Amino acid sequence: MNLLWLIMIAVSLMYAFFTGNISVINDVCLKVGKDTFDFVLPLICMTCFWNGVLYVAKEAGMIKVLEKWFHPFLKWLFPDIKEDEETLGYVATNITVNMFGLGSAATPVGLKAMQGMQKHNPKKDTATRSMVTFLVLNTAGVTLLPTTLIALRSEFHSLDITGFMPLAIFSTVFASFVGVMVDRWCNHRD
Repeated sequence: MNLLWLIMIAVSLMYAFFTGNISVINDVCLKVGKDTFDFVLPLICMTCFWNGVLYVAKEAGMIKVLEKWFHPFLKWLFPDIKEDEETLGYVATNITVNMFGLGSAATPVGLKAMQGMQKHNPKKDTATRSMVTFLVLNTAGVTLLPTTLIALRSEFHSLDITGFMPLAIFSTVFASFVGVMVDRWCNHRD
Protein backbone atom coordinates (compact mmCIF):
# COMPACT_ATOMS: atom_id res chain seq x y z
CA MET A 1 0.00 0.00 0.00
CA ASN A 2 2.87 2.38 0.79
CA LEU A 3 4.26 1.74 -2.68
CA LEU A 4 0.91 2.63 -4.23
CA TRP A 5 0.81 5.96 -2.35
CA LEU A 6 4.41 6.70 -3.32
CA ILE A 7 3.63 6.06 -6.99
CA MET A 8 0.50 8.27 -6.89
CA ILE A 9 2.42 11.13 -5.26
CA ALA A 10 5.33 10.82 -7.70
CA VAL A 11 3.00 10.76 -10.74
CA SER A 12 1.10 13.79 -9.41
CA LEU A 13 4.27 15.77 -8.86
CA MET A 14 5.63 14.89 -12.30
CA TYR A 15 2.32 15.80 -13.95
CA ALA A 16 2.23 19.15 -12.13
CA PHE A 17 5.85 19.84 -13.06
CA PHE A 18 5.40 19.05 -16.76
CA THR A 19 2.12 20.97 -17.07
CA GLY A 20 3.49 24.01 -15.27
CA ASN A 21 1.16 23.73 -12.26
CA ILE A 22 3.79 23.37 -9.56
CA SER A 23 2.44 26.50 -7.82
CA VAL A 24 -0.90 24.71 -7.33
CA ILE A 25 0.86 21.95 -5.38
CA ASN A 26 2.62 24.53 -3.23
CA ASP A 27 -0.70 26.22 -2.46
CA VAL A 28 -2.37 22.92 -1.60
CA CYS A 29 0.53 21.82 0.62
CA LEU A 30 0.35 25.06 2.57
CA LYS A 31 -3.44 25.11 2.78
CA VAL A 32 -3.88 21.47 3.87
CA GLY A 33 -1.82 22.06 7.02
CA LYS A 34 -4.01 24.97 8.08
CA ASP A 35 -7.23 23.12 7.19
CA THR A 36 -6.11 20.08 9.17
CA PHE A 37 -5.21 22.21 12.17
CA ASP A 38 -8.55 24.05 12.01
CA PHE A 39 -10.38 20.71 11.84
CA VAL A 40 -8.44 18.83 14.52
CA LEU A 41 -8.11 21.55 17.17
CA PRO A 42 -11.84 21.67 18.06
CA LEU A 43 -11.92 17.85 18.25
CA ILE A 44 -8.94 17.83 20.61
CA CYS A 45 -10.59 20.50 22.77
CA MET A 46 -13.85 18.53 22.84
CA THR A 47 -12.00 15.34 23.80
CA CYS A 48 -10.18 17.16 26.60
CA PHE A 49 -13.44 18.64 27.88
CA TRP A 50 -15.32 15.32 27.96
CA ASN A 51 -12.35 13.49 29.46
CA GLY A 52 -12.42 16.14 32.19
CA VAL A 53 -16.14 15.54 32.71
CA LEU A 54 -15.40 11.81 32.89
CA TYR A 55 -12.67 12.44 35.47
CA VAL A 56 -15.07 14.51 37.60
CA ALA A 57 -17.73 11.77 37.29
CA LYS A 58 -15.15 9.18 38.33
CA GLU A 59 -14.01 11.26 41.33
CA ALA A 60 -17.66 11.82 42.34
CA GLY A 61 -18.26 8.05 42.32
CA MET A 62 -20.73 8.05 39.44
CA ILE A 63 -18.63 5.60 37.39
CA LYS A 64 -18.50 3.17 40.33
CA VAL A 65 -22.30 3.29 40.62
CA LEU A 66 -22.69 2.45 36.94
CA GLU A 67 -20.11 -0.33 37.26
CA LYS A 68 -22.09 -1.84 40.15
CA TRP A 69 -25.24 -1.81 38.03
CA PHE A 70 -23.38 -3.66 35.27
CA HIS A 71 -21.74 -6.33 37.46
CA PRO A 72 -24.65 -8.86 37.59
CA PHE A 73 -25.07 -8.61 33.81
CA LEU A 74 -21.32 -8.88 33.23
CA LYS A 75 -21.01 -11.96 35.46
CA TRP A 76 -23.62 -13.66 33.28
CA LEU A 77 -22.00 -12.41 30.08
CA PHE A 78 -18.43 -13.35 31.08
CA PRO A 79 -18.78 -16.63 33.03
CA ASP A 80 -15.11 -17.59 32.70
CA ILE A 81 -13.93 -14.41 34.49
CA LYS A 82 -16.85 -13.84 36.86
CA GLU A 83 -14.60 -14.37 39.90
CA ASP A 84 -12.02 -11.79 38.72
CA GLU A 85 -13.48 -8.56 40.11
CA GLU A 86 -10.58 -6.43 38.86
CA THR A 87 -11.01 -7.52 35.23
CA LEU A 88 -14.79 -7.17 35.46
CA GLY A 89 -14.23 -3.66 36.82
CA TYR A 90 -12.11 -2.82 33.76
CA VAL A 91 -14.80 -4.24 31.47
CA ALA A 92 -17.53 -2.25 33.25
CA THR A 93 -15.47 0.94 33.10
CA ASN A 94 -14.79 0.44 29.39
CA ILE A 95 -18.47 -0.09 28.62
CA THR A 96 -19.49 2.90 30.76
CA VAL A 97 -16.95 5.24 29.18
CA ASN A 98 -17.90 4.07 25.68
CA MET A 99 -21.54 4.83 26.47
CA PHE A 100 -20.54 8.48 26.76
CA GLY A 101 -18.74 8.46 23.43
CA LEU A 102 -15.24 8.68 24.85
CA GLY A 103 -13.55 5.89 22.94
CA SER A 104 -10.11 7.42 23.39
CA ALA A 105 -10.52 7.35 27.17
CA ALA A 106 -11.94 3.82 27.05
CA THR A 107 -9.03 2.35 25.10
CA PRO A 108 -6.51 2.07 27.98
CA VAL A 109 -9.14 0.48 30.23
CA GLY A 110 -10.13 -1.89 27.43
CA LEU A 111 -6.52 -2.97 27.02
CA LYS A 112 -6.27 -3.65 30.76
CA ALA A 113 -9.48 -5.69 30.54
CA MET A 114 -8.00 -7.77 27.72
CA GLN A 115 -4.79 -8.29 29.73
CA GLY A 116 -6.89 -9.47 32.67
CA MET A 117 -8.77 -11.91 30.43
CA GLN A 118 -5.49 -13.16 28.98
CA LYS A 119 -4.43 -14.27 32.49
CA HIS A 120 -7.32 -16.76 32.46
CA ASN A 121 -6.60 -17.95 28.91
CA PRO A 122 -5.28 -21.53 28.69
CA LYS A 123 -4.41 -21.08 24.98
CA LYS A 124 -2.43 -17.84 24.88
CA ASP A 125 -2.53 -17.61 21.06
CA THR A 126 -6.33 -17.95 20.81
CA ALA A 127 -9.03 -15.51 21.93
CA THR A 128 -11.23 -16.77 24.75
CA ARG A 129 -15.00 -16.67 24.85
CA SER A 130 -14.84 -13.59 27.10
CA MET A 131 -12.43 -11.80 24.78
CA VAL A 132 -14.75 -12.28 21.82
CA THR A 133 -17.77 -11.15 23.83
CA PHE A 134 -15.87 -8.09 25.04
CA LEU A 135 -14.85 -7.27 21.48
CA VAL A 136 -18.49 -7.52 20.36
CA LEU A 137 -19.59 -5.18 23.17
CA ASN A 138 -16.75 -2.78 22.49
CA THR A 139 -17.37 -2.67 18.73
CA ALA A 140 -21.15 -2.42 18.77
CA GLY A 141 -21.38 -0.72 22.15
CA VAL A 142 -24.32 1.35 23.26
CA THR A 143 -23.58 5.06 22.91
CA LEU A 144 -25.84 7.44 24.83
CA LEU A 145 -23.86 10.60 24.16
CA PRO A 146 -21.87 10.47 20.89
CA THR A 147 -19.55 13.35 21.72
CA THR A 148 -17.35 13.06 18.63
CA LEU A 149 -20.31 13.20 16.26
CA ILE A 150 -21.75 16.16 18.13
CA ALA A 151 -18.41 17.97 17.84
CA LEU A 152 -18.15 17.18 14.11
CA ARG A 153 -21.68 18.37 13.42
CA SER A 154 -20.98 21.54 15.39
CA GLU A 155 -17.72 22.10 13.52
CA PHE A 156 -19.53 21.89 10.17
CA HIS A 157 -22.32 24.21 11.36
CA SER A 158 -25.17 21.70 11.38
CA LEU A 159 -28.62 23.25 11.84
CA ASP A 160 -29.64 20.52 14.29
CA ILE A 161 -26.50 19.31 16.05
CA THR A 162 -28.16 16.67 18.21
CA GLY A 163 -31.05 15.71 15.92
CA PHE A 164 -29.48 12.36 15.09
CA MET A 165 -29.17 11.21 18.71
CA PRO A 166 -32.38 9.16 19.03
CA LEU A 167 -31.43 7.21 15.92
CA ALA A 168 -27.83 6.81 17.10
CA ILE A 169 -28.96 5.50 20.48
CA PHE A 170 -31.46 3.11 18.87
CA SER A 171 -28.93 1.81 16.33
CA THR A 172 -26.21 1.21 18.93
CA VAL A 173 -28.64 -0.52 21.31
CA PHE A 174 -29.89 -2.69 18.44
CA ALA A 175 -26.34 -3.48 17.24
CA SER A 176 -25.30 -4.43 20.78
CA PHE A 177 -28.37 -6.61 21.27
CA VAL A 178 -27.86 -8.44 17.97
CA GLY A 179 -24.12 -8.78 18.62
CA VAL A 180 -24.65 -10.27 22.09
CA MET A 181 -27.38 -12.62 20.82
CA VAL A 182 -25.16 -13.90 17.99
CA ASP A 183 -22.28 -14.25 20.45
CA ARG A 184 -24.47 -16.21 22.89
CA TRP A 185 -25.77 -18.41 20.07
CA CYS A 186 -22.25 -19.17 18.85
CA ASN A 187 -21.04 -19.88 22.40
CA HIS A 188 -24.08 -22.10 23.06
CA ARG A 189 -23.28 -24.16 19.97
CA ASP A 190 -19.67 -24.82 21.07
